[in-house]
Amino acid sequence: MGTEVLLYGYGLVCLSMLVFNIVYSLHLRGDERRLGRRTDEVRRRVEQQVQAMRQAPPGTPGTVPAGHLAWMSRRLSRVNFLLAFERLLEEHRETDDVFLDYLRQLQPVMLYLATAYLRREATQTAYFCHFLARHPPRRYEEMEQLQQVLLSFLRRKDLYCRINAWKALCSLGSPDALMEALRELGKEDGQLHGKVITEALLIYTGDPDVLIGRLWACFDRFSTQIQRAVLDYIRFQSGGCRGPMEEILRDPARDKELRIAAIRYFARYPDPGVEDILLDFIRDPDPLRWEYAAISATALAQYPGQAVVDALLQAMHSPNWYVRYNASASLEAHGLSYEEMLQVLGGDDRYAREMLTYRMESRRLEKQARAAGGARHRPEGEEAALPV
Repeated sequence: MGTEVLLYGYGLVCLSMLVFNIVYSLHLRGDERRLGRRTDEVRRRVEQQVQAMRQAPPGTPGTVPAGHLAWMSRRLSRVNFLLAFERLLEEHRETDDVFLDYLRQLQPVMLYLATAYLRREATQTAYFCHFLARHPPRRYEEMEQLQQVLLSFLRRKDLYCRINAWKALCSLGSPDALMEALRELGKEDGQLHGKVITEALLIYTGDPDVLIGRLWACFDRFSTQIQRAVLDYIRFQSGGCRGPMEEILRDPARDKELRIAAIRYFARYPDPGVEDILLDFIRDPDPLRWEYAAISATALAQYPGQAVVDALLQAMHSPNWYVRYNASASLEAHGLSYEEMLQVLGGDDRYAREMLTYRMESRRLEKQARAAGGARHRPEGEEAALPV
C-alpha cells in the first residue's frame, strides 16, 4: 500500500509539472500577443504625429502638441508600454530628420518618466535606467535634469538599478555628472565591481580625451577601487597618458593594484623609459611581491633587448609558477623556442625544467587537437597567470 501511495504521489507531481509548463507556455504566448498589440497602438500614435510633422509648411518645423505628450507620458509610465516603445525604437534604427526631431521634442516625457519610475519597485526602475542607457535624450536641457534624477537612482540599494543607472549616465556623456557618480560609487555601501564601472565608461558617448582629463584631475578624490577601474578605462582608451601612469608605477606608496594596473598599461603601450623598473620587478626575489614579477614578465614581451631576455631567463628559476609561465611565454614572443630555452637554462633547475616540459606538452596537445579537426583547443595565452 505504501509503495502505491508513493507511485501515485510521484505521478501527481509529474502531472502537475506538465500542467504548469503548458499554462506557462500559453501565458508567454499571451504576453507576446499583448506586447504586439501595445506596440501597434504606440506605433499608430507615433506615426500619425510624425506624418503631421512632415506635412508642416516648408521652413516651419513641425511641433508635437501637448495632448500627444500627455498621452505618451501616461502610457509610457506603465512598464509594458515602455517595452512596446523600445521595440518601436529598435524598428526605427534608420531614421530621418523628422523622426529625430520628434524624439527631441519627446524628451520632456523622459524627464517626467524618470521622476515617475523613481518611486517604482526595483525591477521597473532598473528597466527604465536600461532604456535610458540605450536611448539617451537628444536635448541638453532635459539631459542636465535627467542626470540629477539618475544620481538618485544610483543611491538606491538595488544592484541592477545602480548598474543600469551608471550605464545611463555614461551614455549621456556629461563629465561633471560622471565625476559625481564615481564619488558616489566609491562609498562603501554603493560600490560596484571595477569591471562593471570600466565597461560602462567604455560606452561613454562624449569626447574621451575630455573625460580622461577630468578623471586625472579628480583621480585622488576617488576610492582605490574606483581608481583601479579608471586606470583600466584609460588603458583601453588612450595611449597618451604615459606621464601620470609612470608616476603611479614608480610610487611605492601607491596601492599595489594601482601599480599593477600601470604595468598593464605599459604592456599595451611599451615605453623604453619604464623598462628599468619592469626589470627591477622581475628580478625582485621577494616571494611576497610575485604579482609585480608575474605581470612584468608578461609586459616585457613587448620590450626588445638582450637585458630583457636575460631577465626573463632568470625569472624561469622563480619558485612561483605564474612568474615562470609568463616568463616562458614572453621568451617565446622574443623568438626563443622551448628547446633553445632548455639548452640555455640547462637541466639542473627543476622549476624551469618542469615549466618548459609543461609548455611543450601543452603545445603538442594543441597540435593534436587541431589535427583531429573540430576539437576545441585552448587559444594561445588563455591560461596566462594574471590577465592583462
